[in-house]
Amino acid sequence: MRRMIAVGVVGSWAGDWQIVQGNERAAVASPIGDGEKVWLEGEGDDVCDVVNLGPIPIILDVTFWRRYRVIKDGSRAKHELPTTVEIILNVSAPAPHD
Repeated sequence: MRRMIAVGVVGSWAGDWQIVQGNERAAVASPIGDGEKVWLEGEGDDVCDVVNLGPIPIILDVTFWRRYRVIKDGSRAKHELPTTVEIILNVSAPAPHD
């Protein structure tokens, strides 16, 4: 299962903070234009992490995060593209039926 946290973002942008649910497994951002950068910023009690994103899913460790958000920097873009960021969720298998 996936949760979209940014859809079609063009130019520089900072998303709203998302509260960690505990089932966030990975993140992916695509497309990213030449010169653009996209990352997740995660915060916890004594933690401030930055995870660079791209079209290949990046495994997340949100153990010490309380919240996170997407940042896109388009200030050095040679070619802007509408970027979508998805969080890939770890979903438990449904219980078997009797």
